[in-house]
This record gives sequence, C-alpha cells and structure tokens, in this order.
Amino acid sequence: MKKLISLCMFVLIMTSCSLSKQEKSARKTIDGTWTLTTVTYDSPGTFNATLFEDTTASCFEGSQWFFRSNNSTGTYDIINTDCPTGVRNIRWSANEMGKDTGNYDFTMKFTDEKKNDIQKNTGYRMMLNYLDNNTMTLTQTVTFEGEPFKINLNFSRITQ
Repeated sequence: MKKLISLCMFVLIMTSCSLSKQEKSARKTIDGTWTLTTVTYDSPGTFNATLFEDTTASCFEGSQWFFRSNNSTGTYDIINTDCPTGVRNIRWSANEMGKDTGNYDFTMKFTDEKKNDIQKNTGYRMMLNYLDNNTMTLTQTVTFEGEPFKINLNFSRITQ
C-alpha cells in the first residue's frame, strides 16, 4: 500500500511539473540567439524608459540575447558603446496562461555566472505577445502617472 501511495504521489508530482505541448513548442522556438531590434510604446509620445532596473531602452536596442530552453538560462549583452556594456546572465520561463490559450507569461530573473539568483525577491514579468521562428515581441506593463503603460521589446532571430 505504501508503494502504491508513493507511486501515485510521484506520478502526480511529475505530471504537475511537466510542460504542456504548447509550452514545449514555445520554449523550443525561443531557444537561440536574438537581437532586440526596437523598443516601442503603446502610448503616444517620446519615451526612454529604464528597463529591468538596468539601463535605458535606447541602450537595449541592438542588444544580443541568448535563450537556452533546456535549462531556462540565458544572457543578454548590451553592445552600444555609449551605454554600460557587458553580458548579463538571466533565468527565464515562458508559461502558458491557462490551458490551450496560446497566451504566455514570460518571466526573467538576473543570475550570476553559476546560475544563482542575485536579486532574491526581484523578477520581471512580461507577456509573450508574438512568437514565430524569426520574430518575438515581449510586452511589459508598468505604471506611469497612475495608468498602465506598455513597453514592447521587438526581437529578430539571428541566423547562424
């Protein structure tokens, strides 16, 4: 009886932690190297937001991003020499919001080179708005002057 209960608990844990087919497909599509081509805003006007408490949106344009799906790690590299350049290590996930909705939460945390979180209680949540083999758009909603404000990160895949 104990073995049966243990087996049932193991199966329950494994199935609750597994990714759906859609999540696996999205993660596989994200896997690889991308360029953040533009940062746009859904509101009219001229803005230059600071992203991820790191640097300005204009510094992020042209940055190189690498996503590794098998362990949910990656990096981004700010290459604009007028900005604080260098590689930042991240842990990421893309989780479907509801079964078979096609809508994904994209989350990201900063890590050190050994993949340990460096900001224990800080992470960033975005919406994966568009994804195909060559294009990806992540949208972060923040509050600006008491109203929701959307920042769109538009990526293009780097072909190798």
